[in-house]
Parts: sequence; structure tokens; C-alpha cells
Amino acid sequence: MISRIEMRSWIAILLFTMVTSLLPGCSVESKLNRNYKGKSFIHVMDAMGAPTTVENRIGGGTVRTYVSKKMLKPAPINTGQFQYDKFESPKVMQTIITSFIVDPSGKVLEIKYSNEYSR
Repeated sequence: MISRIEMRSWIAILLFTMVTSLLPGCSVESKLNRNYKGKSFIHVMDAMGAPTTVENRIGGGTVRTYVSKKMLKPAPINTGQFQYDKFESPKVMQTIITSFIVDPSGKVLEIKYSNEYSR
């Protein structure tokens, strides 16, 4: 017979395992892979418009890249203590780069996603 404490610890372990196994599937790159990998690049263009750059690859195919830039405003930082002066994060430029590697027939082979921040 399993005691209540043992049962609770097993349930906690099971829940922790389930949550941690789901986290990698929530990334932007994995969502892009689920939506577009193996499909025609036309589906990507329907959702995102024309790519920013198109580069031809040796051996055929292309790398089609989307670049978007956004200025992020200062955000207040709470130190958890009383303070007289405002404490904010600096303004930064966020650059999102999404590259699609497309074969000669127009099918998406691979997707790379990155976020870059600069002051």
C-alpha cells in the first residue's frame, strides 16, 4: 500500500516531468518548424510577406531571411525596496532574424530564429 506522502511525491515528480518536457516545445523556433517545415515557402509568404533578403545557395536552393527591428522602451526595475530615484532598464534595439532554407522546388528544409539586442 502506498502512503499519502509517497503518492503526493510521485504526483509532484510526474507533474514536474510533464512540465519540463513541454517547455522546449514552446520556443518560437519549434513553433515555426511545426508550422512551416516541409511545406511550400508560399505558406510562409502568405503569413509573413516577402522576405527581406534572398541568397542563392551553392548546389541549388535559397536562404530567405526576414529581419525586423523594434526599439524597446525603458522598463521600470523593481528592487523590492523603497527608493527615491526611478530605476529603469536602458532602451535597446531588438533585431529578430528568421531564416528559411528552401530547396530548389520551394519546400522549406530548415528554419533558424534569433533575437539580438543592441544599445
